[in-house]
Amino acid sequence: MVKEIEAIKDIVHAINECWRLKDYEGIGSYLADDVIVAPPQSDKRIHGRAAYVQSYRDYDQTAETLEYLPGNPKVDLIGDTAIAICPFEVVYKLQSAKHHEQGQNILVFRFSQGSWKIVWRTMKVETIPEKFD
Repeated sequence: MVKEIEAIKDIVHAINECWRLKDYEGIGSYLADDVIVAPPQSDKRIHGRAAYVQSYRDYDQTAETLEYLPGNPKVDLIGDTAIAICPFEVVYKLQSAKHHEQGQNILVFRFSQGSWKIVWRTMKVETIPEKFD
């Protein structure tokens, strides 16, 4: 069980590294073909690996990430399914406005054909008010 949990944490770390290096196709290697993204506060769903990867490109084309601090993922295993709660803090600029948020990526993994792949993702995000002295 410890080995599987570490494998999931390694995947989360690798995805973060791929994103920061703009290696979008690298992100795709950790996704199931039929992955679904459930954006926060939306009934809309993003279906499939290509659309998931494109969501990273879209973010990077519209926002400038100034700082990204990932936390230690908490992983639960249930048979061939894993749920990873991945805390983070991010500071980014969007349309010249600076934003500071903290939240969690919630990732569901499935073990199939010898590897763990993400099958579902959502996020929980809250704004951190900037303190001005």
